[in-house]
Amino acid sequence: MDSLTHPSLTSINVQAIDKQHAVLIESIERLEQALAAGQGAAALPQIIREVTDYAEYHCPTEERLMALYGYPLRDLHALEHQKFFLRLREIERMIVEGHSSAAVQTLSRLRGWHERHIVDWDAKLGDFLNSCGVA
Repeated sequence: MDSLTHPSLTSINVQAIDKQHAVLIESIERLEQALAAGQGAAALPQIIREVTDYAEYHCPTEERLMALYGYPLRDLHALEHQKFFLRLREIERMIVEGHSSAAVQTLSRLRGWHERHIVDWDAKLGDFLNSCGVA
């Protein structure tokens, strides 16, 4: 089973957030497929736009839920979101500058973000929201 689709890395048991995480997973998988077909550089600008659009919707969704339910790690979690946006801007810069490794580096960063953020941050948020009756 691919680590992207392993249940421990895809679900925090909050339906709205899990559906949004699926969008990121799809983008990562499309980038993997493009790289495998030798089309990573061509596909990257569109994929990174989609990931940025996703993040601009997803992160505020989580942050609204954190505020609504008084999540104690809200500020730290939101800081992680800010770091993600900085990474996205770094990737956009690499694309503009024509770095030959941009697609491979992007894939590595997106996979790392997905795995670390969901396991380290979103799982805690999911547990908290579940304890508040959010599913």
